[in-house]
Amino acid sequence: MKVKVSDIFDLKEGLTTISEKELPVGVAFKIQRINRVVGEELKTAQGLRTKLVQKYKEKDLEDGRVKLKEDKLEEFNKEMDELSAQEVKLDIEKIKVEDLSSISVTPKSLGLIDTILEGGEQ
Repeated sequence: MKVKVSDIFDLKEGLTTISEKELPVGVAFKIQRINRVVGEELKTAQGLRTKLVQKYKEKDLEDGRVKLKEDKLEEFNKEMDELSAQEVKLDIEKIKVEDLSSISVTPKSLGLIDTILEGGEQ
C-alpha cells in the first residue's frame, strides 16, 4: 500500500496509542508489525526533515526550537511540502475496524490511522 510521508507521522502517533491497549494476540501482532514498518519509514522521513531544518536554520533558540532564515522560508516550505507529498510503499495489511472492537478508541486515534483501516478511506 502507498501512503504519503505526511501520513507516516500520523500513523506512528495513532499506532502508538492503539498498541498500548489490550488486544487479542493476533491483532496485537499485526499492529506491532505495522508499527515496526511505519517506524522505519518515520526514521527516514525525520532524518530528511532534520536535514532540511539544518539547511535553513539561522540559529538555535533556548526552548529547543530553531529560528529559520527568514529570506529562505519560501524555499524551506517548498522543500518540506515536497517531502510530505512523497509516496512511500508500506508492505502491510490493513487493519479491520472490527479488529479494534474489543477496545475503546478515540475518534482522534482512528483518524490518525484512517489510511490503514479497512473501509476507513471514504
